[in-house]
Amino acid sequence: MRLLHYYLEGRRFEWLITIAMLWLAVAMFVSPQILRASAFQWVTLVMTPWFIASCLFALGWARLIGLLLNGHEVRGRRVGPMVRAVTAALCAVMWVQFDLALVQMSITQGFMSPGVPFWSMFVLGELDVAYRVVANGRSP
Repeated sequence: MRLLHYYLEGRRFEWLITIAMLWLAVAMFVSPQILRASAFQWVTLVMTPWFIASCLFALGWARLIGLLLNGHEVRGRRVGPMVRAVTAALCAVMWVQFDLALVQMSITQGFMSPGVPFWSMFVLGELDVAYRVVANGRSP
């Protein structure tokens, strides 16, 4: 239980987003039309579902590795926090794409999608994770 607490403490947001990323990536590999049949259809105009699923999967695994390595040293360097900071910044870029798709849909339909505030906060949450990891020089 102590080990589980160590890995989760202060990093719940990252763990939850990592699980969601991997879950969506697998679902998109199985059924690529998921994005085309949702409010995120605008994203597929710029990126293919396969590309998005690949990015989600790669970033999800990289983030998972960063979370597991957090606090451990590899060749005398703490790589976990840096992996977490980089993946958080890259995830923020990806979440902006989803957020902009919802903004585009909102403009088209004439009213805001209820998902806009959530995806905007995901972006800010990721940027906060990246900032805290780098600013503290250790795990938050």
